[in-house]
Amino acid sequence: MSDKSAEGDRPSEGTRVTAQALDVVDVLVIGGGPAGSTAAAVMAKAGLRVLLLEAGTHPRAHVGESLLPGIIPILAEIDALAEVEAAGFGRKTGSTLWGWGKTPRWDLWFYDSDAYDHAWLVERARFDAILFAAATRAGAVVLDRAVARTLLWDGERLVGVAWERAGQSQETRARLVIDATGQSMLLGRAKDRREEIAGLKHQAMWAHFSGCVGAPPPRHEQALFLAEAEQWWWFFPIGGGRASVGVVQLDAGEARGAPRRDYDALLAAASELAPVLGPAATRVTPVRHERDWSYRMSEVTGPGWIQIGDAAGFIDPVLSTGVLLAMHSAWHAGRTAIAVLQAGADEASARAKYQAHHREMFGDLLRMVRFYYQQNLYREDYFWESKRILLTRDTELKPQKAFVVLTSGLVQNLALDEVRDEATARQTARAEGQGRELGEAGPDRLGFVCVHLRERAAAPGQGDLYLLIEPRDPVAPALARTRNFDIGAIAPRHGSDPLRAPSLAPAIRGFVSLVQGLDATPGATLAEFWRASRVRFGTWLKEHVPTNMDLVRVFGE
Repeated sequence: MSDKSAEGDRPSEGTRVTAQALDVVDVLVIGGGPAGSTAAAVMAKAGLRVLLLEAGTHPRAHVGESLLPGIIPILAEIDALAEVEAAGFGRKTGSTLWGWGKTPRWDLWFYDSDAYDHAWLVERARFDAILFAAATRAGAVVLDRAVARTLLWDGERLVGVAWERAGQSQETRARLVIDATGQSMLLGRAKDRREEIAGLKHQAMWAHFSGCVGAPPPRHEQALFLAEAEQWWWFFPIGGGRASVGVVQLDAGEARGAPRRDYDALLAAASELAPVLGPAATRVTPVRHERDWSYRMSEVTGPGWIQIGDAAGFIDPVLSTGVLLAMHSAWHAGRTAIAVLQAGADEASARAKYQAHHREMFGDLLRMVRFYYQQNLYREDYFWESKRILLTRDTELKPQKAFVVLTSGLVQNLALDEVRDEATARQTARAEGQGRELGEAGPDRLGFVCVHLRERAAAPGQGDLYLLIEPRDPVAPALARTRNFDIGAIAPRHGSDPLRAPSLAPAIRGFVSLVQGLDATPGATLAEFWRASRVRFGTWLKEHVPTNMDLVRVFGE
Protein backbone atom coordinates (compact mmCIF):
# COMPACT_ATOMS: atom_id res chain seq x y z
CA MET A 1 0.00 0.00 0.00
CA SER A 2 1.54 3.31 -1.06
CA ASP A 3 1.72 6.75 0.44
CA LYS A 4 2.29 8.80 -2.74
CA SER A 5 3.00 11.97 -0.78
CA ALA A 6 6.14 10.47 0.79
CA GLU A 7 8.95 11.38 -1.59
CA GLY A 8 12.19 10.84 0.35
CA ASP A 9 15.56 10.50 -1.30
CA ARG A 10 15.47 8.54 -4.52
CA PRO A 11 18.24 6.04 -5.27
CA SER A 12 20.81 7.03 -7.82
CA GLU A 13 20.31 5.76 -11.34
CA GLY A 14 24.01 4.95 -11.50
CA THR A 15 25.83 5.62 -14.72
CA ARG A 16 23.90 7.95 -17.00
CA VAL A 17 22.32 5.88 -19.75
CA THR A 18 20.88 6.92 -23.08
CA ALA A 19 17.45 5.90 -24.30
CA GLN A 20 19.06 3.64 -26.89
CA ALA A 21 21.05 1.87 -24.15
CA LEU A 22 17.77 0.69 -22.62
CA ASP A 23 16.43 -0.76 -25.87
CA VAL A 24 17.70 -4.25 -25.03
CA VAL A 25 18.65 -5.77 -21.65
CA ASP A 26 19.13 -9.25 -20.28
CA VAL A 27 16.34 -9.00 -17.71
CA LEU A 28 13.57 -6.46 -17.27
CA VAL A 29 12.07 -6.34 -13.76
CA ILE A 30 8.73 -4.57 -13.35
CA GLY A 31 8.12 -3.40 -9.79
CA GLY A 32 10.50 -2.19 -7.09
CA GLY A 33 9.08 -3.67 -3.90
CA PRO A 34 10.98 -6.29 -1.87
CA ALA A 35 10.55 -8.92 -4.60
CA GLY A 36 11.61 -6.79 -7.57
CA SER A 37 14.51 -5.16 -5.72
CA THR A 38 15.81 -8.53 -4.50
CA ALA A 39 15.61 -10.17 -7.92
CA ALA A 40 17.34 -7.22 -9.58
CA ALA A 41 20.14 -7.24 -7.01
CA VAL A 42 20.73 -11.00 -7.28
CA MET A 43 20.96 -10.89 -11.07
CA ALA A 44 22.96 -7.67 -11.36
CA LYS A 45 25.55 -8.96 -8.88
CA ALA A 46 26.03 -11.95 -11.18
CA GLY A 47 26.78 -9.63 -14.10
CA LEU A 48 23.47 -9.63 -15.97
CA ARG A 49 22.29 -6.36 -17.50
CA VAL A 50 19.16 -5.59 -15.49
CA LEU A 51 16.63 -2.79 -15.80
CA LEU A 52 14.24 -2.27 -12.87
CA LEU A 53 11.13 -0.15 -13.46
CA GLU A 54 9.23 1.16 -10.42
CA ALA A 55 5.99 3.06 -11.03
CA GLY A 56 6.11 4.92 -7.71
CA THR A 57 8.80 6.22 -5.37
CA HIS A 58 10.43 5.22 -2.09
CA PRO A 59 9.94 5.47 0.84
CA ARG A 60 6.26 4.50 1.08
CA ALA A 61 4.09 2.88 3.73
CA HIS A 62 3.10 -0.76 3.37
CA VAL A 63 1.50 -3.52 5.41
CA GLY A 64 3.67 -6.52 6.28
CA GLU A 65 6.01 -5.26 9.00
CA SER A 66 6.64 -8.58 10.77
CA LEU A 67 9.55 -10.42 9.14
CA LEU A 68 10.82 -13.99 9.45
CA PRO A 69 14.40 -15.24 9.93
CA GLY A 70 14.24 -17.07 6.60
CA ILE A 71 15.11 -13.84 4.76
CA ILE A 72 18.50 -13.46 6.49
CA PRO A 73 20.62 -15.36 3.92
CA ILE A 74 18.90 -13.47 1.09
CA LEU A 75 19.59 -10.10 2.72
CA ALA A 76 23.22 -11.14 3.05
CA GLU A 77 23.48 -12.15 -0.60
CA ILE A 78 22.26 -8.76 -1.83
CA ASP A 79 24.52 -6.91 0.66
CA ALA A 80 21.60 -5.47 2.64
CA LEU A 81 21.89 -7.40 5.91
CA ALA A 82 24.28 -5.00 7.66
CA GLU A 83 22.11 -2.02 6.75
CA VAL A 84 18.96 -3.72 8.03
CA GLU A 85 20.73 -4.65 11.27
CA ALA A 86 21.90 -1.04 11.73
CA ALA A 87 18.57 0.59 10.84
CA GLY A 88 17.21 0.57 14.39
CA PHE A 89 14.26 -1.68 13.60
CA GLY A 90 12.71 -3.61 16.45
CA ARG A 91 14.21 -7.04 16.98
CA LYS A 92 11.71 -9.88 16.68
CA THR A 93 12.59 -12.89 18.79
CA GLY A 94 9.41 -14.79 17.93
CA SER A 95 5.68 -14.52 18.60
CA THR A 96 3.44 -14.41 21.65
CA LEU A 97 -0.12 -15.61 21.14
CA TRP A 98 -3.05 -14.69 23.37
CA GLY A 99 -6.36 -16.46 23.05
CA TRP A 100 -5.20 -18.39 20.01
CA GLY A 101 -7.05 -21.65 20.34
CA LYS A 102 -7.77 -23.30 23.66
CA THR A 103 -4.32 -22.68 25.14
CA PRO A 104 -4.71 -19.23 26.77
CA ARG A 105 -1.21 -17.90 26.14
CA TRP A 106 1.77 -19.47 24.41
CA ASP A 107 5.01 -18.49 22.70
CA LEU A 108 7.14 -19.20 19.66
CA TRP A 109 10.88 -18.49 20.06
CA PHE A 110 13.04 -18.39 16.96
CA TYR A 111 16.10 -19.72 18.78
CA ASP A 112 14.34 -23.08 19.10
CA SER A 113 14.81 -23.50 15.34
CA ASP A 114 18.59 -24.03 15.83
CA ALA A 115 19.18 -21.57 12.97
CA TYR A 116 18.55 -17.89 13.77
CA ASP A 117 17.48 -16.23 16.99
CA HIS A 118 15.75 -13.14 15.64
CA ALA A 119 14.23 -11.30 12.70
CA TRP A 120 12.82 -7.74 12.73
CA LEU A 121 9.66 -5.71 13.15
CA VAL A 122 10.18 -2.96 10.61
CA GLU A 123 8.82 0.22 9.17
CA ARG A 124 8.20 -1.04 5.67
CA ALA A 125 8.83 2.38 4.13
CA ARG A 126 12.47 2.28 5.29
CA PHE A 127 12.94 -1.46 4.83
CA ASP A 128 11.71 -1.44 1.23
CA ALA A 129 13.90 1.60 0.46
CA ILE A 130 16.96 -0.30 1.74
CA LEU A 131 16.27 -3.15 -0.69
CA PHE A 132 15.58 -0.73 -3.55
CA ALA A 133 18.95 0.96 -2.96
CA ALA A 134 20.65 -2.46 -2.83
CA ALA A 135 19.54 -3.14 -6.41
CA THR A 136 21.30 0.05 -7.53
CA ARG A 137 24.49 -0.82 -5.62
CA ALA A 138 24.48 -4.26 -7.22
CA GLY A 139 24.64 -2.67 -10.68
CA ALA A 140 21.05 -2.70 -11.91
CA VAL A 141 19.71 0.33 -13.77
CA VAL A 142 16.93 1.42 -11.41
CA LEU A 143 14.28 3.92 -12.48
CA ASP A 144 11.43 5.18 -10.32
CA ARG A 145 8.27 6.84 -11.69
CA ALA A 146 8.63 4.48 -14.67
CA VAL A 147 5.23 3.00 -15.51
CA ALA A 148 4.88 -0.20 -17.55
CA ARG A 149 2.10 0.38 -20.09
CA THR A 150 2.04 -2.51 -22.57
CA LEU A 151 3.42 -6.03 -22.64
CA LEU A 152 5.25 -6.89 -25.86
CA TRP A 153 4.71 -10.39 -27.25
CA ASP A 154 6.25 -12.46 -30.00
CA GLY A 155 3.65 -15.18 -30.36
CA GLU A 156 3.40 -16.84 -26.95
CA ARG A 157 6.70 -15.41 -25.71
CA LEU A 158 6.92 -12.20 -23.70
CA VAL A 159 9.80 -10.21 -25.17
CA GLY A 160 9.58 -6.81 -23.51
CA VAL A 161 7.54 -3.91 -22.22
CA ALA A 162 6.53 -0.47 -23.43
CA TRP A 163 6.87 1.99 -20.55
CA GLU A 164 6.67 5.68 -19.80
CA ARG A 165 8.68 8.04 -17.62
CA ALA A 166 8.44 11.81 -17.29
CA GLY A 167 6.14 11.92 -20.29
CA GLN A 168 8.60 10.02 -22.50
CA SER A 169 7.66 6.64 -24.00
CA GLN A 170 10.19 3.82 -24.33
CA GLU A 171 10.22 0.18 -25.42
CA THR A 172 12.65 -2.27 -23.85
CA ARG A 173 13.24 -5.77 -25.17
CA ALA A 174 14.53 -8.38 -22.75
CA ARG A 175 15.63 -11.99 -22.84
CA LEU A 176 13.52 -12.47 -19.70
CA VAL A 177 10.84 -10.37 -17.99
CA ILE A 178 10.16 -10.65 -14.26
CA ASP A 179 6.77 -9.45 -13.02
CA ALA A 180 7.09 -8.02 -9.50
CA THR A 181 4.07 -5.71 -9.74
CA GLY A 182 2.52 -6.94 -6.50
CA GLN A 183 -1.24 -6.89 -6.21
CA SER A 184 -1.45 -4.94 -9.46
CA MET A 185 -0.60 -8.31 -11.06
CA LEU A 186 0.32 -6.96 -14.48
CA LEU A 187 0.88 -10.36 -16.08
CA GLY A 188 -1.72 -12.13 -13.97
CA ARG A 189 -4.46 -9.84 -15.20
CA ALA A 190 -3.24 -10.02 -18.78
CA LYS A 191 -3.18 -13.84 -18.73
CA ASP A 192 -6.28 -14.17 -16.51
CA ARG A 193 -4.55 -16.69 -14.23
CA ARG A 194 -5.62 -15.28 -10.83
CA GLU A 195 -7.29 -17.78 -8.49
CA GLU A 196 -9.01 -16.60 -5.33
CA ILE A 197 -8.34 -18.61 -2.16
CA ALA A 198 -11.64 -19.51 -0.54
CA GLY A 199 -12.10 -18.81 3.15
CA LEU A 200 -9.38 -16.16 3.44
CA LYS A 201 -11.12 -13.05 2.15
CA HIS A 202 -10.17 -10.89 5.10
CA GLN A 203 -9.43 -7.21 5.57
CA ALA A 204 -7.06 -5.26 7.78
CA MET A 205 -6.80 -1.82 9.37
CA TRP A 206 -3.61 -0.63 11.03
CA ALA A 207 -1.73 2.42 12.26
CA HIS A 208 1.49 3.36 14.07
CA PHE A 209 1.62 4.56 17.67
CA SER A 210 4.29 6.27 19.76
CA GLY A 211 4.79 6.10 23.53
CA CYS A 212 3.88 2.42 23.79
CA VAL A 213 4.73 0.37 26.88
CA GLY A 214 4.95 -3.01 25.13
CA ALA A 215 4.91 -6.48 26.61
CA PRO A 216 7.12 -7.06 29.67
CA PRO A 217 10.46 -8.92 29.31
CA PRO A 218 11.29 -11.47 28.09
CA ARG A 219 8.48 -10.91 25.56
CA HIS A 220 9.25 -7.26 24.87
CA GLU A 221 10.75 -8.15 21.47
CA GLN A 222 8.00 -10.55 20.45
CA ALA A 223 5.28 -10.01 17.84
CA LEU A 224 2.05 -10.14 19.83
CA PHE A 225 -1.09 -11.69 18.33
CA LEU A 226 -4.44 -11.47 20.14
CA ALA A 227 -7.44 -13.47 18.89
CA GLU A 228 -10.98 -12.22 19.40
CA ALA A 229 -14.33 -13.25 17.97
CA GLU A 230 -14.32 -12.69 14.19
CA GLN A 231 -11.00 -10.83 14.24
CA TRP A 232 -7.44 -10.78 15.53
CA TRP A 233 -5.02 -8.02 16.52
CA TRP A 234 -1.31 -7.57 16.05
CA PHE A 235 1.06 -5.46 18.15
CA PHE A 236 4.53 -5.07 16.64
CA PRO A 237 7.14 -3.03 18.60
CA ILE A 238 9.06 -1.47 15.70
CA GLY A 239 11.62 0.41 17.83
CA GLY A 240 11.93 3.58 19.90
CA GLY A 241 8.61 3.14 21.71
CA ARG A 242 6.77 2.97 18.41
CA ALA A 243 4.48 0.11 17.48
CA SER A 244 2.34 -1.04 14.59
CA VAL A 245 -1.12 -2.00 15.80
CA GLY A 246 -3.53 -3.66 13.39
CA VAL A 247 -6.71 -5.68 13.28
CA VAL A 248 -7.57 -8.36 10.71
CA GLN A 249 -11.31 -8.84 10.36
CA LEU A 250 -12.51 -12.23 9.24
CA ASP A 251 -14.95 -11.66 6.39
CA ALA A 252 -17.79 -14.03 7.29
CA GLY A 253 -19.30 -15.52 4.17
CA GLU A 254 -16.63 -13.72 2.13
CA ALA A 255 -18.98 -10.75 1.83
CA ARG A 256 -17.60 -7.88 -0.17
CA GLY A 257 -18.02 -4.21 0.49
CA ALA A 258 -16.20 -1.10 1.59
CA PRO A 259 -13.61 -1.61 4.38
CA ARG A 260 -14.95 -0.86 7.83
CA ARG A 261 -13.83 2.44 9.33
CA ASP A 262 -14.31 1.77 13.04
CA TYR A 263 -10.65 1.13 13.94
CA ASP A 264 -10.50 3.48 16.95
CA ALA A 265 -13.68 2.05 18.46
CA LEU A 266 -12.48 -1.51 17.98
CA LEU A 267 -9.13 -0.71 19.59
CA ALA A 268 -10.80 0.96 22.56
CA ALA A 269 -12.81 -2.23 23.11
CA ALA A 270 -9.71 -4.48 22.98
CA SER A 271 -9.15 -4.39 26.74
CA GLU A 272 -6.28 -6.89 26.73
CA LEU A 273 -4.22 -4.59 24.51
CA ALA A 274 -4.65 -1.57 26.80
CA PRO A 275 -1.75 -2.38 29.18
CA VAL A 276 0.52 -3.16 26.22
CA LEU A 277 -0.25 0.16 24.59
CA GLY A 278 -0.03 2.05 27.88
CA PRO A 279 -1.65 5.36 28.86
CA ALA A 280 0.73 7.51 26.78
CA ALA A 281 0.23 5.67 23.48
CA THR A 282 -0.64 8.09 20.70
CA ARG A 283 -1.60 7.29 17.12
CA VAL A 284 0.86 9.07 14.82
CA THR A 285 -0.24 7.89 11.37
CA PRO A 286 -3.55 7.68 9.55
CA VAL A 287 -5.43 4.39 9.72
CA ARG A 288 -4.55 2.39 6.63
CA HIS A 289 -6.55 -0.38 5.00
CA GLU A 290 -5.96 -3.57 3.02
CA ARG A 291 -8.62 -6.10 1.98
CA ASP A 292 -9.34 -9.29 0.04
CA TRP A 293 -5.72 -10.23 -0.50
CA SER A 294 -5.50 -14.04 -0.49
CA TYR A 295 -5.01 -15.37 -4.03
CA ARG A 296 -2.54 -17.21 -6.23
CA MET A 297 -1.73 -17.64 -9.91
CA SER A 298 -2.45 -20.94 -11.59
CA GLU A 299 0.87 -20.54 -13.43
CA VAL A 300 3.74 -18.36 -12.23
CA THR A 301 5.96 -18.64 -15.27
CA GLY A 302 5.76 -18.97 -19.04
CA PRO A 303 7.90 -18.42 -22.15
CA GLY A 304 10.05 -15.38 -21.42
CA TRP A 305 8.50 -14.47 -18.03
CA ILE A 306 8.44 -15.28 -14.31
CA GLN A 307 6.14 -13.90 -11.61
CA ILE A 308 7.48 -13.26 -8.12
CA GLY A 309 6.23 -11.94 -4.79
CA ASP A 310 2.63 -10.79 -4.55
CA ALA A 311 2.37 -10.92 -8.36
CA ALA A 312 2.54 -14.72 -7.99
CA GLY A 313 0.22 -14.96 -4.99
CA PHE A 314 -0.33 -13.87 -1.42
CA ILE A 315 -1.43 -15.78 1.68
CA ASP A 316 -3.28 -14.29 4.63
CA PRO A 317 -0.81 -12.41 6.90
CA VAL A 318 -1.38 -14.42 10.08
CA LEU A 319 2.00 -16.22 9.80
CA SER A 320 3.88 -13.17 8.44
CA THR A 321 4.92 -14.97 5.27
CA GLY A 322 4.44 -12.13 2.74
CA VAL A 323 7.97 -10.68 2.64
CA LEU A 324 9.47 -14.17 2.96
CA LEU A 325 7.58 -15.44 -0.09
CA ALA A 326 8.42 -12.24 -1.97
CA MET A 327 12.15 -12.36 -1.31
CA HIS A 328 12.51 -16.12 -1.67
CA SER A 329 10.65 -16.25 -4.98
CA ALA A 330 12.79 -13.31 -6.13
CA TRP A 331 15.99 -15.07 -5.11
CA HIS A 332 14.89 -18.26 -6.88
CA ALA A 333 13.81 -16.37 -10.01
CA GLY A 334 17.13 -14.52 -10.03
CA ARG A 335 19.07 -17.74 -9.80
CA THR A 336 16.87 -19.23 -12.54
CA ALA A 337 17.69 -16.28 -14.81
CA ILE A 338 21.40 -16.66 -14.11
CA ALA A 339 21.27 -20.38 -14.92
CA VAL A 340 19.45 -19.79 -18.19
CA LEU A 341 21.12 -16.62 -19.46
CA GLN A 342 24.68 -17.23 -18.26
CA ALA A 343 25.09 -20.97 -17.76
CA GLY A 344 23.03 -22.09 -20.76
CA ALA A 345 20.43 -24.07 -18.85
CA ASP A 346 17.29 -25.04 -20.75
CA GLU A 347 14.74 -22.29 -20.07
CA ALA A 348 11.65 -24.51 -20.07
CA SER A 349 13.21 -26.96 -17.60
CA ALA A 350 14.51 -24.20 -15.34
CA ARG A 351 11.15 -22.45 -15.29
CA ALA A 352 9.37 -25.74 -14.56
CA LYS A 353 11.56 -26.21 -11.48
CA TYR A 354 10.69 -22.69 -10.33
CA GLN A 355 6.97 -23.36 -10.86
CA ALA A 356 7.05 -26.66 -8.97
CA HIS A 357 9.00 -25.32 -6.01
CA HIS A 358 6.90 -22.16 -5.70
CA ARG A 359 3.70 -24.23 -5.76
CA GLU A 360 4.98 -26.61 -3.08
CA MET A 361 6.31 -23.90 -0.75
CA PHE A 362 3.16 -21.81 -1.17
CA GLY A 363 1.01 -24.90 -0.58
CA ASP A 364 2.75 -25.87 2.66
CA LEU A 365 2.30 -22.38 4.11
CA LEU A 366 -1.30 -22.13 2.92
CA ARG A 367 -2.13 -25.44 4.56
CA MET A 368 -0.68 -24.21 7.85
CA VAL A 369 -2.55 -20.88 7.62
CA ARG A 370 -5.87 -22.67 7.12
CA PHE A 371 -5.20 -24.91 10.09
CA TYR A 372 -4.03 -21.95 12.17
CA TYR A 373 -7.43 -20.30 11.89
CA GLN A 374 -9.12 -23.23 13.65
CA GLN A 375 -9.73 -21.70 17.06
CA ASN A 376 -11.00 -24.84 18.80
CA LEU A 377 -7.55 -26.42 19.11
CA TYR A 378 -4.77 -26.56 21.67
CA ARG A 379 -1.19 -25.40 21.14
CA GLU A 380 -0.01 -28.98 20.65
CA ASP A 381 -2.52 -29.45 17.81
CA TYR A 382 -0.80 -26.69 15.84
CA PHE A 383 2.55 -28.32 16.57
CA TRP A 384 1.36 -31.68 15.29
CA GLU A 385 -0.10 -30.21 12.10
CA SER A 386 3.32 -28.68 11.38
CA LYS A 387 4.80 -32.11 11.93
CA ARG A 388 2.37 -33.64 9.42
CA ILE A 389 3.17 -30.96 6.82
CA LEU A 390 6.89 -31.69 7.12
CA LEU A 391 6.61 -35.49 7.13
CA THR A 392 7.66 -35.78 3.49
CA ARG A 393 10.92 -33.98 4.23
CA ASP A 394 11.76 -34.69 7.85
CA THR A 395 10.27 -37.53 9.84
CA GLU A 396 12.37 -37.00 12.97
CA LEU A 397 11.57 -33.41 13.98
CA LYS A 398 9.59 -33.13 17.16
CA PRO A 399 6.20 -31.44 16.68
CA GLN A 400 7.10 -28.26 18.56
CA LYS A 401 10.33 -27.83 16.61
CA ALA A 402 8.50 -28.56 13.35
CA PHE A 403 6.14 -25.69 14.16
CA VAL A 404 9.01 -23.29 14.87
CA VAL A 405 10.91 -24.30 11.72
CA LEU A 406 7.82 -23.96 9.52
CA THR A 407 6.65 -20.63 10.94
CA SER A 408 10.18 -19.15 10.84
CA GLY A 409 10.39 -19.49 7.06
CA LEU A 410 13.05 -22.20 7.20
CA VAL A 411 11.22 -24.90 5.20
CA GLN A 412 11.99 -25.32 1.49
CA ASN A 413 14.11 -22.18 1.75
CA LEU A 414 16.63 -22.73 -1.04
CA ALA A 415 18.76 -19.74 -0.06
CA LEU A 416 19.02 -21.06 3.50
CA ASP A 417 19.81 -24.58 2.25
CA GLU A 418 22.74 -23.17 0.29
CA VAL A 419 24.12 -21.28 3.30
CA ARG A 420 23.52 -24.23 5.60
CA ASP A 421 25.36 -26.61 3.27
CA GLU A 422 28.33 -24.24 3.11
CA ALA A 423 28.40 -23.84 6.90
CA THR A 424 28.12 -27.59 7.48
CA ALA A 425 30.94 -28.28 5.02
CA ARG A 426 33.14 -25.69 6.74
CA GLN A 427 32.40 -27.05 10.21
CA THR A 428 32.94 -30.63 9.09
CA ALA A 429 36.30 -29.72 7.56
CA ARG A 430 37.33 -28.05 10.80
CA ALA A 431 36.14 -30.95 12.95
CA GLU A 432 37.90 -33.53 10.80
CA GLY A 433 41.10 -31.48 10.38
CA GLN A 434 44.21 -31.88 12.45
CA GLY A 435 44.10 -28.50 14.16
CA ARG A 436 46.26 -27.60 17.14
CA GLU A 437 45.88 -28.92 20.64
CA LEU A 438 44.83 -26.09 22.95
CA GLY A 439 46.98 -26.53 26.00
CA GLU A 440 47.65 -24.15 28.86
CA ALA A 441 49.00 -21.32 26.67
CA GLY A 442 46.26 -20.11 24.38
CA PRO A 443 47.20 -18.77 20.93
CA ASP A 444 47.02 -15.10 20.00
CA ARG A 445 44.47 -15.77 17.26
CA LEU A 446 41.81 -18.44 16.92
CA GLY A 447 39.38 -19.16 14.09
CA PHE A 448 37.53 -21.88 16.01
CA VAL A 449 37.62 -24.09 19.09
CA CYS A 450 36.53 -27.72 18.78
CA VAL A 451 35.79 -30.17 21.60
CA HIS A 452 35.90 -33.75 20.30
CA LEU A 453 33.86 -36.29 22.27
CA ARG A 454 33.16 -39.96 21.47
CA GLU A 455 30.53 -42.39 22.67
CA ARG A 456 32.27 -45.20 24.58
CA ALA A 457 30.19 -47.98 23.04
CA ALA A 458 30.76 -46.79 19.47
CA ALA A 459 33.54 -47.61 17.07
CA PRO A 460 35.86 -44.72 16.09
CA GLY A 461 34.11 -42.48 13.62
CA GLN A 462 30.67 -43.85 14.49
CA GLY A 463 29.97 -42.10 17.78
CA ASP A 464 31.96 -38.91 17.35
CA LEU A 465 30.57 -35.56 18.45
CA TYR A 466 32.36 -32.29 17.62
CA LEU A 467 31.27 -29.20 19.54
CA LEU A 468 32.43 -26.00 17.83
CA ILE A 469 32.77 -22.38 18.90
CA GLU A 470 33.27 -19.88 16.06
CA PRO A 471 33.21 -16.09 15.78
CA ARG A 472 29.65 -14.93 15.29
CA ASP A 473 28.39 -14.91 11.70
CA PRO A 474 24.86 -13.45 11.32
CA VAL A 475 24.31 -15.33 8.05
CA ALA A 476 25.34 -18.86 8.96
CA PRO A 477 22.73 -20.89 10.86
CA ALA A 478 23.89 -21.87 14.34
CA LEU A 479 22.79 -24.36 16.94
CA ALA A 480 23.02 -21.53 19.48
CA ARG A 481 24.45 -18.01 19.65
CA THR A 482 26.14 -16.16 22.47
CA ARG A 483 27.20 -12.52 22.75
CA ASN A 484 30.21 -12.98 20.44
CA PHE A 485 30.12 -16.54 19.13
CA ASP A 486 28.17 -19.20 17.24
CA ILE A 487 27.97 -22.72 18.64
CA GLY A 488 27.69 -25.69 16.32
CA ALA A 489 27.62 -29.46 16.67
CA ILE A 490 28.73 -32.02 14.11
CA ALA A 491 27.85 -35.69 14.58
CA PRO A 492 28.46 -37.60 11.32
CA ARG A 493 26.22 -40.50 12.30
CA HIS A 494 23.31 -38.22 13.19
CA GLY A 495 23.30 -35.74 10.30
CA SER A 496 22.77 -32.04 10.77
CA ASP A 497 20.71 -32.22 13.97
CA PRO A 498 22.55 -34.24 16.65
CA LEU A 499 20.13 -32.96 19.30
CA ARG A 500 17.78 -35.65 18.02
CA ALA A 501 20.08 -38.30 19.50
CA PRO A 502 19.24 -38.88 23.20
CA SER A 503 22.80 -40.10 23.84
CA LEU A 504 24.29 -36.80 22.58
CA ALA A 505 21.76 -34.20 23.64
CA PRO A 506 22.89 -33.80 27.30
CA ALA A 507 26.48 -33.06 26.28
CA ILE A 508 25.37 -30.56 23.63
CA ARG A 509 22.98 -28.68 25.90
CA GLY A 510 25.51 -28.57 28.72
CA PHE A 511 28.18 -27.21 26.40
CA VAL A 512 25.83 -24.52 25.07
CA SER A 513 24.96 -23.42 28.62
CA LEU A 514 28.66 -23.31 29.54
CA VAL A 515 29.64 -21.07 26.62
CA GLN A 516 26.61 -18.81 27.07
CA GLY A 517 27.52 -18.32 30.72
CA LEU A 518 31.19 -17.59 30.05
CA ASP A 519 30.83 -15.25 27.07
CA ALA A 520 30.24 -12.02 28.99
CA THR A 521 32.71 -9.51 27.51
CA PRO A 522 31.41 -7.46 24.55
CA GLY A 523 33.67 -7.65 21.53
CA ALA A 524 35.94 -10.38 22.92
CA THR A 525 37.87 -12.33 20.29
CA LEU A 526 37.79 -16.10 20.42
CA ALA A 527 41.46 -16.19 21.50
CA GLU A 528 40.74 -13.79 24.37
CA PHE A 529 37.69 -15.80 25.37
CA TRP A 530 39.64 -19.05 25.38
CA ARG A 531 42.52 -17.69 27.46
CA ALA A 532 40.05 -16.33 30.05
CA SER A 533 37.85 -19.45 30.10
CA ARG A 534 40.10 -22.45 29.47
CA VAL A 535 40.33 -23.39 33.15
CA ARG A 536 36.53 -23.37 33.48
CA PHE A 537 36.33 -25.46 30.32
CA GLY A 538 38.75 -27.98 31.80
CA THR A 539 36.68 -28.24 34.98
CA TRP A 540 33.45 -28.66 33.02
CA LEU A 541 34.94 -31.35 30.80
CA LYS A 542 36.10 -33.31 33.86
CA GLU A 543 32.82 -32.99 35.74
CA HIS A 544 30.08 -32.82 33.13
CA VAL A 545 31.00 -34.94 30.12
CA PRO A 546 28.29 -37.63 30.18
CA THR A 547 29.35 -41.01 31.47
CA ASN A 548 28.62 -42.56 28.09
CA MET A 549 31.26 -40.37 26.41
CA ASP A 550 35.02 -39.84 26.49
CA LEU A 551 36.95 -36.64 25.74
CA VAL A 552 39.20 -37.22 22.74
CA ARG A 553 40.82 -33.78 22.52
CA VAL A 554 40.29 -30.01 22.47
CA PHE A 555 41.83 -28.24 19.49
CA GLY A 556 41.62 -25.10 17.39
CA GLU A 557 43.19 -23.28 14.51
